[in-house]
Parts: sequence; C-alpha cells; structure tokens
Amino acid sequence: MFNKSYLVNRLVDSLSKKEFQLFLTRGCFDIVARKDFLMLIKALTNVDGLVQEQAQSLKAISYFISAYPLVVSEKTNRTSLEDKIIYSRFELPVVTPTMFECIIEEEVIPEIKTIKGKHIVTINTVYLRKKREELNLSLEKLSKQIGISKKALYEIEKQRVNPTLETVERLEELLRVDLKVPYEMKTVERTCIEPKNEFQKKVSLEFFRLGVDNSAVNSASFKIIGKEKTSLITGLSDNTIKIKKTVLQVKGLSSIFSSQGIFVAKRSHEQAIDGVPIVLESELPELESSKELNKLIKEKKE
Repeated sequence: MFNKSYLVNRLVDSLSKKEFQLFLTRGCFDIVARKDFLMLIKALTNVDGLVQEQAQSLKAISYFISAYPLVVSEKTNRTSLEDKIIYSRFELPVVTPTMFECIIEEEVIPEIKTIKGKHIVTINTVYLRKKREELNLSLEKLSKQIGISKKALYEIEKQRVNPTLETVERLEELLRVDLKVPYEMKTVERTCIEPKNEFQKKVSLEFFRLGVDNSAVNSASFKIIGKEKTSLITGLSDNTIKIKKTVLQVKGLSSIFSSQGIFVAKRSHEQAIDGVPIVLESELPELESSKELNKLIKEKKE
C-alpha cells in the first residue's frame, strides 16, 4: 500500500534516473521536474483527495509557466487505477506511477482515457478510412462486422466521437493495422483564478494595469502568477518576518521555472531577501508600465 511519502520518493527516483532537474514543494503540486520540458506533478495516493481549488491553481500556474500538469495516483475511493489508462480530474490528466514511468521513459503509449466508466481511445481516423477504402469496405459492411451502427462508425471517422477500446481492438484486428494515437502530454488553456482577499486583488489589478497578465494562486508558496515577456511568481506578505519563512521556496521555484520571483509587501525595510526583490504595495501605483516594474525589480536585486 502506497503512502504519500513513498509515492513522492518513487517519482523522484524515476525522474532522477532520467536526469531531470527537480524541486520539491507542497500545495497544489509536489514536484517540479525540468529537462527538455517542464512538468508540475501532484502526487496523491487517492485521487479523490484532489479538490477543485488545488486543480485550478495547478492549471493556472502551468499555463503561465508553460508547463505540463500531471496528477499521479494509485486509486480512487472505490477502486485501484489501471495502468495504461489516462484518467481525468478537473480536466487534469491522472496516471498511475507505472504509467508515469512509461511517459518519462518516452515509451509509445496509446491515448486511452476513461469516460463514464468506459475506456475511450484516440485513433488515427484518416488511416482508418484509408484502410477501409483499400479493402473495399463500405461503412455499413465494416460497421456490421465490428458490431456497431453505420452512424456510429461514420461519427468515428469524422472525429466527432472517440471509439471505445473494444471497438478499436475489433477494428485493428479486422483491418490488421494499428489505429491508436500515441499519448502526448498537453499544455492547458489559460486559467485565471479570482483573488481571495483585498491585498491579492489589489496587487493583481496593479499587474494588469501595468500590462502583466496574471492570476491569483491558492495552495502554493506564492499568491500570484503572471507573465509579460517572462513569467513572474509573486509572494504576498504583510511584513519581512513572513517573507523569510517562504523566500527559499519562491527563490527555488523561480529558478527551476526560469521565472522572476518577487515579493510584494505591505511594509518592509529590506530591498531584497536572499536575492528575491521586495516591492512595496505602495510602490506599484507609482509605476506606469511593466518596463518600469522590471526596472524597479532589477534595482532592488542590485
């Protein structure tokens, strides 16, 4: 039986063997892994423990830093997860540790998802139609041979629906061809989260005014993620003491994200802590552009 520590250690070991650069954290993701691409990984022994707030933050961060989000888990409340299947929670891909290891080993894995208890497969529909026509099989004749309706096969060929695993296996056996499309990790669409408090809202609005697209973040060591030319991860704090508690996390994450990390504070006598610039809340309204913000950040780092 897996526990959280064992699961994280297994994933870290697998990633280390493939020479990924790693950073461990807590919150909406547990592992940052960078090699030729960037992944944000949430490890859960039970995927039903993933809550929507975590998922939304994970998607928002992934969008702004151009990372692939991935949830790795062993089971749900009712059953164990199957290897070779891509599950989904809050529009995030969920895989088993074994499946995860196949992905980072760059094995060719068919894209098989589960929807409402059925295994659904992404296939090459152009190849399907080509092989059907080469064998002089009409839609009606082929559909009868594999046990589905003519309309269902038509919808599959037109990419309006994805077939079940059983249907694909019958098609592949009859046509003697591999139709399954290999699984590829995907980036997420823009996700933006509403701020939870006035401080977060004020800083977010100031960033928008300066031309920095951004989103609030929950369940992380920073509270705003943004992007202009490069991504900007921003911690929020009332004072210097609170900044010191999370500065190493923000610094480490900004490094592996290849981002700029800063803190926005209501008050502080420091210009920077451990190389992370501290911008005062009162300084933001005085700025007129993201260029001026970047200049201020640079001055505080020096």
